[in-house]
Amino acid sequence: MLYFVMEPADGILLPTAPKNEKAAIVASSGLRRFCEIDYDVRSNLISERLKLVMERFMPKYDFQPVVYLDPPKNEQMIFWRWRPAAIDGYQADFRSDGIVSDISFPGEIGPLAFTVWSRKGVQSTVVRLAVAESVLRRCIFGVEFTRVSAQ
Repeated sequence: MLYFVMEPADGILLPTAPKNEKAAIVASSGLRRFCEIDYDVRSNLISERLKLVMERFMPKYDFQPVVYLDPPKNEQMIFWRWRPAAIDGYQADFRSDGIVSDISFPGEIGPLAFTVWSRKGVQSTVVRLAVAESVLRRCIFGVEFTRVSAQ
């Protein structure tokens, strides 16, 4: 099974949103510059476009909205909190920056999307090939995929 780490591409980052599991509102200015952001790993946020793709693979996932507001301009943008579940029973190696580079599952196939944490506290979101291909076929910005060796 082929797996890939989802990583944000170089570019603009969203202002940090609260890390709770509930809906949130964040005041911010210049929302137009966020139109090119579909994935923000710091706050575990995805855009509406990326959410539609993920819902195909994870139909029962409870996405929580995070609304960015610019009151003077009367504008808003909605992003969605997406934290795939962490898994147990795997062995992994990590790059020097803490991102997973190699993963193995004992006798079973891993889920479609999951989270792996390094000893450095770095979060890696790992997805199967089908998810990565589906994202790449659409006009999704700010997401890169790095192949993970899996056994």
